[in-house]
Amino acid sequence: MITAARPILLLLLLTLAACAPESRLTTAVVDLPPEGGSYSLILHGCNYGNDPYTIAFLWPEDQPYTFKPHSPAFQYRTREGLPAGEAMDLARDFVNCSPHFRNARLSAIYDRQNGLIGYELRPLYVQPSPFLRRDILRVYYRHLEDHKIRINIITLQDTNHDDMDDNR
Repeated sequence: MITAARPILLLLLLTLAACAPESRLTTAVVDLPPEGGSYSLILHGCNYGNDPYTIAFLWPEDQPYTFKPHSPAFQYRTREGLPAGEAMDLARDFVNCSPHFRNARLSAIYDRQNGLIGYELRPLYVQPSPFLRRDILRVYYRHLEDHKIRINIITLQDTNHDDMDDNR
């Protein structure tokens, strides 16, 4: 009897998963930084040399979304009302805090309708470094109620598989 219930349970779970609204957002690497307008900025990490959680997020203030890292308050700082150029300059200077910094990768963050809602700027590291890879972060964006975006930042522990395109 238990064996017969497995296919039904599996079918029920697949149906529920297919009907659940997608709350994750997507990113894509971009070459051009944001232009014009006023931006909010989150500077995450860089609390000590080689802080693996170092990354910056910026988003235009004229859209309804707000970003919040799922991290303790001491791990990040927020700035608001910055011109686009100043926000990008601060983000670039910030992610360059490691002595192993090589360059940075800018990615656009899109909502479920492929509308641009913000950017992330992540550091890429020279090799060899204590991190053993160029890109050490996995970042997940989750759309919550009231246009809030939760940011989950995870460092990669498995250094055997570098599947990111880190030539940028």
